[in-house]
Amino acid sequence: MGETEYSIETVLDILKAGKSPLILGSPGSGKTSGMSPGGPVHIAMAEYHGIPPEEFGHCDIRPCTMDVSDYRGYPFPNKETKTTEFYTPDFLPTEGYGIISIEEIMNAPKAHWHALYQLVEERRVGDWLVPDGWSVAATGNRVEDGCGVTNPPNALINRFISVDWRPDQKDWEAWAVQHGLDYRVVAATRWRPDLIESYDGKIKGPQSTGRSVAAFARVFESSGVVPSSEKSAVGLRIFRQAKGALGDDDAGLMSAFLSIFSDLPDVEKIANGKGEDIEVPYRFEVQIATLAQLVRMSSPSNIGGILSWVDRFDPTMKVIFGYDIEQDAFETGARHTSSFTEWRAANSSLFS
Repeated sequence: MGETEYSIETVLDILKAGKSPLILGSPGSGKTSGMSPGGPVHIAMAEYHGIPPEEFGHCDIRPCTMDVSDYRGYPFPNKETKTTEFYTPDFLPTEGYGIISIEEIMNAPKAHWHALYQLVEERRVGDWLVPDGWSVAATGNRVEDGCGVTNPPNALINRFISVDWRPDQKDWEAWAVQHGLDYRVVAATRWRPDLIESYDGKIKGPQSTGRSVAAFARVFESSGVVPSSEKSAVGLRIFRQAKGALGDDDAGLMSAFLSIFSDLPDVEKIANGKGEDIEVPYRFEVQIATLAQLVRMSSPSNIGGILSWVDRFDPTMKVIFGYDIEQDAFETGARHTSSFTEWRAANSSLFS
């Protein structure tokens, strides 16, 4: 479990207690996706209520793009009672179970504050009441993230329980593998976890976050470009793909790492069980790239030979390889073999 998982655990503790978490963290760290359908918080709360995730509701409220009347509804005269009534907005829930997620609350215009006071504290806005089966949560960036935070009053913040949402490479990697991101880009984040974990609010322009690395991975994979270790148009093309998402410095790191995949040890020979004379690479980044490629190439017929060569690595790298085989992201079937089962048992102390 990494830092993001600890944050999720805390959010769930708050929601299950019937309180409202305020999830604060850097841009692109997965705050919104965690609350949205398919995200870990949304799925866990559906399970908590005993409801299939696809039937568990989600209401996205964004004060920055709304008028205050969007919560309250629009007034209309009741001629019989000679009073003014309000049409309730159709996006607000009236029954069932789900999460109301107030997005970018730290940038909410001042006019919205009092409506949000009532929504969070009294679970209502005007005549509309939050259904009993719905939870209220909010997300936002921090002042230091350079995102135009307007510092809502303490009276609003005090209605929440704040949670520090921290991006974590291990947790991001698990998500990335589940969503089929390019294994070479995922491997790059192992080499440089700061591509996921670090954010500098003083930087103007693109920089690497979990979201921007994922966006680059999709572009890189769909382009079909094959990295090269030579200084060529291919390398420049990958750099340009990465630059717009990650910024100059991290784009240079990413394109440099991806070029390693064109200059690995003879992985074909290793996979064929003939790697006795092939030395383990000295450089850490080359080790990571080599193991990532071997995981991709593994199969029930060659996993024995690959494991014999992987046994030369230090314990940390063996754990990384074993974890990847167990995940079976590429559906190679290697984890179901007796060779892997026996190897896993022989190295059980590393996985405990």
